[in-house]
Amino acid sequence: MRAFLGIDIAKLKFDVVLLTGDTKRHKVFDNDENGFAALLAWLGDSACGLHACMEATGGFGDDLALFLYDHQIVVSIVNPLRTKAFGQSELTRTKTDKVDAGVIARFCRSQSPDPWQPSSPCIRELRALVRRCAALKEMRVQELQRRTQGTSSSFVASSMQRTIEWLEAEIDAIKRAVTQLIHKDDALRANFDLLTSIPGLGEQSAAILLAEIPDFRAFSHNKQITAFAGLNPRERQSGSSIRGHAHISKMGNARIRSALYMCALSARRHNPVLRGFANRLIEAGKAPKVVLVAVARKLLVLAYGVLKSQRAFEFS
Repeated sequence: MRAFLGIDIAKLKFDVVLLTGDTKRHKVFDNDENGFAALLAWLGDSACGLHACMEATGGFGDDLALFLYDHQIVVSIVNPLRTKAFGQSELTRTKTDKVDAGVIARFCRSQSPDPWQPSSPCIRELRALVRRCAALKEMRVQELQRRTQGTSSSFVASSMQRTIEWLEAEIDAIKRAVTQLIHKDDALRANFDLLTSIPGLGEQSAAILLAEIPDFRAFSHNKQITAFAGLNPRERQSGSSIRGHAHISKMGNARIRSALYMCALSARRHNPVLRGFANRLIEAGKAPKVVLVAVARKLLVLAYGVLKSQRAFEFS
């Protein structure tokens, strides 16, 4: 009998609900290797043919997902908005970790989400590096803002300066590690060279795309990859009265969107194809923000094209 496991993951522990036929079991485990082993023992024979499901939670569930995959258990990692909407469709009124795990288990049984496939160790390392770099840059911005606000203490001023210098040194070190990692892997380096052949797409942004979209071949159409990044248009129309402005869905990877927004600012000036595209939108009366988003989406489509064809960017 097919079993379904809903996992509500947290930093230190995770709740699971196991559905087998009409039977429902609940258990809480520590979010570490001992907890993973205890989960496997608790599942027993149910592990055979099991479909586990968890929400994408920013990294808390990565180790557990890899553990389940290594033990031949099908695991899906889904957008939390999907399970939230499913719970709302059931009119779920209570929100606890146990209830959430049950919602995820029923979602898995009802929707049969696609199985998750882990990235290669090289891609996982690259993703960890670029995300750490982004976090350090955010810290640097915060510290720079504090320095701008000023302080009456010379010691605090010196402390902020030392912190900024340390953060800049760490950022430079991670950038070097990213470069070394990319050049050490032939396939990764080839794709990196293809992406950086696009004017406006720099080395850091190319590394982010390779880390956050490890397999461009998984997308059969450019509309799928723009949806993955949350750059696809979303209309608001209903009946004869609702005519809302269209906007992007944002139901996707925010790190990709952030990187592409910054690239779009440069690409619209230095990439002839995108410059002409942006100018046509401006002449059509589009707002600056709409133009920026459209250029970012077009840049992602170009990136998808060069990696799909394995041919460097060429001006047509």
